[in-house]
Amino acid sequence: MGNHVITVLGATGKTGRHVAAQAVDEGWLVRSAGRTRAAHGEHTPFDYDDDTTWRPAFEGSDAAYVVIPFNHPGAPERAPAVLAAAADAGVGRIVLLSTIDVDHAPADDPTRIAEETLAALPVASAFVRPTWFLDNFTVGSFSGMLERGELRLPSEDSRIPFVDTRDIAAVAVAALAPNGPTGPLPVTGPESVDHHAVAEALSEALDKPVSYESVSAEEFTTLLMDRGFPRSYGEFLAEALIKVVDGRLVIPVADTVHRLTGRPPHSVDDFARHHAATSATR
Repeated sequence: MGNHVITVLGATGKTGRHVAAQAVDEGWLVRSAGRTRAAHGEHTPFDYDDDTTWRPAFEGSDAAYVVIPFNHPGAPERAPAVLAAAADAGVGRIVLLSTIDVDHAPADDPTRIAEETLAALPVASAFVRPTWFLDNFTVGSFSGMLERGELRLPSEDSRIPFVDTRDIAAVAVAALAPNGPTGPLPVTGPESVDHHAVAEALSEALDKPVSYESVSAEEFTTLLMDRGFPRSYGEFLAEALIKVVDGRLVIPVADTVHRLTGRPPHSVDDFARHHAATSATR
């Protein structure tokens, strides 16, 4: 399948870097689109703030992986136009990184609007809907907590089927392939675990004390603000976690990874060991 060409947005990000790497392993021509060069694929300029870069980033590609950077002001609002630009450029298959709870989102939610926009375009479309990323604890919003050895979130003893971003990428790559799956693709880990289990797995793999303590939404938001995140982002994450605590959001374990890849998704222990091994070589 060496003549299969794909565009990957966010190829330096948590999921995009794995999508680009796994697509290269498939023998595809990968155009890693962004403002900076990625580790895998050919660099293609793309900037959510510059619509003159949109169409050229997609022209000549058979498929595209689209990520909406919610910490980039204006990007969520521009996402529908970016998706339309990809379709107008001749991309026949578009895979959007969505979220597990998009069906429960309000009508004006940017992710929901992006899904609806993509579904209406004349392309094969897939919506990758992952649950909470394990990578948030290592390279994402909660990495500062791991550095201090204290995971402090408003989660009580709620359980979530946390997912490894390598598995999200594997599902996305399956959907990017010619004749790949379309429609909603929920992506979870193999089992639901609480944050104590996440802390224990990271502690054992990293050989350092890591604990978990449930805190108030306000304390959690303040912790993220101290790390440079805006209050609105902290409140958004806190509300999402509290929805799981109080039962407004129930996240069942999905079989998507196993069904599309033929292997089980990575467990929390798998993730922690992989992180420990890769961080030790950096």
